Amino acid sequence: MLDDRSHPTPAALTPGQRDLLQHKIHVAPRALTQSDANVRRRLSSAWSAALRLVAALHGIPEDALHWWARQPRGHILLTAEDEGYSASLRASGDRALAATALVPLHRILAQPDHALKLTLQPLDHLLGCDADPTGAWLSDGGGRTPRWQRVGGHIATLFPLGYGLSDAGINDPHWYWAEGLATALRDRRKLNAADPKLERLLGQSILDDGFWRNFVAEESQDLHNDRK
Repeated sequence: MLDDRSHPTPAALTPGQRDLLQHKIHVAPRALTQSDANVRRRLSSAWSAALRLVAALHGIPEDALHWWARQPRGHILLTAEDEGYSASLRASGDRALAATALVPLHRILAQPDHALKLTLQPLDHLLGCDADPTGAWLSDGGGRTPRWQRVGGHIATLFPLGYGLSDAGINDPHWYWAEGLATALRDRRKLNAADPKLERLLGQSILDDGFWRNFVAEESQDLHNDRK
């Protein structure tokens, strides 16, 4: 039985979520038809899953979502089985996608927390080094601007303390950040109890409206100055 009624409608999304959906989320060819029977029974289209995924980003400031949507890199590709992160791949035909999270449809339905963590990885890469394949991610201690370098430096000091919520979070800084942010979006108190310093840092940076307004304004001014 289809359960599309449980996903949000496009009208229920925020403008930032719709912007991200339009510009950053893609569906691999035959993603739905090659998925298992349970996924095919539950979804009428892969876009039903895309709506769920974008809705799960609720809590990330609107300025952040609009900024992400405008970047040439940092995509999400919905797949049947492929999972992980690719610095560059061919989505269909000759179209190349740079800095892309691969998120299987079955993860979105059965393990939405895991799907959300996969989805957040391009943002980590973008904020760290504009998703340069050889650059440092934010969670590696990188930062595309001095503002983000300070945040990345703090993450780099927190990760070795071993407060990740899973084995992957303890052993991989990228997963540590994505896991922490995904948990903050779903249950801020849970993250505060497990890793209060990371919760505080996220609340003062990636989840702070004012932080993003200042960053976007600074980046716009820098772009304006470069064009002079």
